[in-house]
Amino acid sequence: MYLAPQILSMNKLTYFLGIFCFLALITSCEEQQQRGFIEPPRDYADQRATDNDSLLTFLQNRFYNYEDYQNAASNELVTFTLDTIQGTNATKTPLIDQVDEITLKVKDNDGTYHDHTAYILPLREGVGTAPTVADSVFVTYRGMLLNLYTFDQRTSPIWFEALNVVKGFGALMPYVKKAAAPTVNMDGTYSFDGFGSAAIFMPSALGYYNSTQSSVIPQYSPLIFAVDLYTYNTSDHDGDTVPTHLEDLDMDGYFDDDTDSDGVPNFRDVDDDNDEILTRNEYDQDNNGTPDDSDGDGIPDYLDKD
Repeated sequence: MYLAPQILSMNKLTYFLGIFCFLALITSCEEQQQRGFIEPPRDYADQRATDNDSLLTFLQNRFYNYEDYQNAASNELVTFTLDTIQGTNATKTPLIDQVDEITLKVKDNDGTYHDHTAYILPLREGVGTAPTVADSVFVTYRGMLLNLYTFDQRTSPIWFEALNVVKGFGALMPYVKKAAAPTVNMDGTYSFDGFGSAAIFMPSALGYYNSTQSSVIPQYSPLIFAVDLYTYNTSDHDGDTVPTHLEDLDMDGYFDDDTDSDGVPNFRDVDDDNDEILTRNEYDQDNNGTPDDSDGDGIPDYLDKD
């Protein structure tokens, strides 16, 4: 006659344990969201198609303030603006007729490469040379979403390491030429004349892809960057006399080449082949602009342990 109360107690215990587990699950999910939990990324091929459709539609129906750039002085900073081709703007030239298409490789977490299309818009021809994707650049810029929201902007020049920004931003650099040598003003500031300007319209894979940035850039957002380049420095991140842009040996756009497999990529490694001779003492000792190859085996000394 004491079994019924025991069964009732067990049922109550099971019930309350179930409620507890359910609440714990909800709490765990909320904590994951608060900590920035990211769902598994979408398939690159599918998202590439979606992004490219969005970019093409945008380029076909928008124009930029090209007349402002045409009429600006060579030392005048022009604010890059975009608008819809309609009404009084119905006769404006669409972006699609002014951009150049480029293809860039994106490597996923599995090491698989995916081709993605971006669109380069020349805005103003600079008078100098262009940097590489790996150089340190002195720029002003404007970053926008396809809904024309400006998520970032600098009207005073700032230095950026091109390798430390999103891939699409760095990929734009070879398409912009720097200004002439700066003029030092009476107040100690610098003025630049003849700086180049260009913009890139990029798929999300060249930006932040499945990451949300500070609640202002949603997941899978194609991005727009307009950049003015004042000057740049050729980067040599490890000081081994090999310019960083030459340390991408397989030219895949990723600076993860590691000749000696020591876990340090070549562009950060002062002894690329781990032969205990510093790269700077093997690279180009005769200063003829060509890497030395003492044994004539086709492998430069600084990459040849033998």
